[in-house]
Amino acid sequence: MSAGVPCPNRYGGTTVRSTDPNILTSQSTPAAEPRSLDSHGMRIDAERRSGDVVVAHVSGEVDLLSAPELRQWVEQSTTAASGLVLDFDGVGFLGSAGLSVLAELAEKAAHDKLTWAVVATKRVVLRPLEATGLVAQMPVYSSVDDAVKAVTDGE
Repeated sequence: MSAGVPCPNRYGGTTVRSTDPNILTSQSTPAAEPRSLDSHGMRIDAERRSGDVVVAHVSGEVDLLSAPELRQWVEQSTTAASGLVLDFDGVGFLGSAGLSVLAELAEKAAHDKLTWAVVATKRVVLRPLEATGLVAQMPVYSSVDDAVKAVTDGE
């Protein structure tokens, strides 16, 4: 059996690919720092703040094409030991697929004791959250600083 070849992946981590053509699997190692993503009209610029709080500045459109990327990014970037702030103030469109990602995250947070928050001040994000009732199921703040403080304090 041959050794694997480390290859950087688009999420900032490293994927180890086998040099054996008969092996179809690969193993990913998580990135040490939050990773950025630019895909399907959506961009995520991530940074680490206040210890283990990851702030993800999401911009563009969160729709049927980009929501799976957001879901995957969140899954790979969150642990019970770290907090997450999703800054949606740069989002120009939030579709039902994006709302589904947020609903799943709210459920996961309750189950896995994940501390998280959403920053939303624009009508394009707040209106769908209000119309679906999701705003009552998630911690929504009007600034990144307030959200980071809440996540850091474990509120």
